[in-house]
Amino acid sequence: MSNRIYSATGLVIFLFTFLLLIHQVPAKADSAYVDIAIPGTTRDIGTGEIYLEGGFTVNNGTGHYWAGQNYYTVDIATGAITSIGSPDSLMSNGAGDPFGMYDPISNAFYAATYADTGSSYVYKYDYSTGTWSDGYSAVNIYGGDFSGDSLYISGLRQPWSGGYDNTFISLFDFSGNGNHDALIEVGGASSYMAADSKGNIYYAPYSFTGTVLYMWTAEQIAGVTNDYYAGEEDTYLSLEDGQIISTLKGTSNGITVDDADNVFVSLNGFDLYTGGSAVVMWDGTISEEENYNIVATSVEGTYGWFGPLTVDGDFTEGGSLYGSFGWLNPITEITPEVSAVPVPGAVWFLGSGMLALAGLRKRSSKG
Repeated sequence: MSNRIYSATGLVIFLFTFLLLIHQVPAKADSAYVDIAIPGTTRDIGTGEIYLEGGFTVNNGTGHYWAGQNYYTVDIATGAITSIGSPDSLMSNGAGDPFGMYDPISNAFYAATYADTGSSYVYKYDYSTGTWSDGYSAVNIYGGDFSGDSLYISGLRQPWSGGYDNTFISLFDFSGNGNHDALIEVGGASSYMAADSKGNIYYAPYSFTGTVLYMWTAEQIAGVTNDYYAGEEDTYLSLEDGQIISTLKGTSNGITVDDADNVFVSLNGFDLYTGGSAVVMWDGTISEEENYNIVATSVEGTYGWFGPLTVDGDFTEGGSLYGSFGWLNPITEITPEVSAVPVPGAVWFLGSGMLALAGLRKRSSKG
């Protein structure tokens, strides 16, 4: 009799423990926007609560984004959202604010807004003081990225008038004088850009007929970084001065670099037959071939417009890639199984050798 009691008691304890473990392990929730192309998981964060309008940042488990003319953070693990507010003197037309990015070096959040076709403003939220700066003006800002304490931006340097002949990547001037240093004349419609930890810059021109991924070295960028206040002339590079490191399918959009300087690009119209989209990771090979591995694609049967990207950590070591896959959609997380991630080949042997490329042509700014 006692053995039966002990057996029944053990069974109850086993069932209770099993049910408790099931309750504590969250159910897998795949993203409604992307299918991962390598072993790993996807999930949407903030569905029905987060409505992304442009670029954003995820750093050390916290998402930072600008939406509805307000700054928010989100705990990636729990989904808890905190409103930080906005500047008192916000100048914006409320349409398509291009980016909201957190810089861990300065412990500050930067939001960019449009006021009209010829006026953009960057606002800085300083966590050490809990205050917003006044707006730093620029003609036009589409995207941006930090490398060290430098903010690089992409966009027009003259008010838009129907053409795209004045699109540049520039070094943002925080003096308040608006002397943003032109670095690369990229032309065409504006696209996002990225900078890695070494100061190399990556850009894929926006094109409906397929494009290429360019890289300019930190040495090239340093060679055209000018000091207006010392009376230097504004010189800059061109697309031809950049190294083509991969051909891309479809229309490029978002671009980001992880902690190990791996480069990711989002592409729309990636599949010419279905119109599908994709996120790809550059494989480290330098040529005019398609040098990338597919990380994720749009869900079969849908056409998600793949937008800005950001990454938290080293993707090849299990860091997560985050995307904005559709206007006013939530944050989507893509997390790989470490053993399944293709590790890019070493490419940094290039170093200053790339400076021989095209004789490092410099051009003078037209304004």
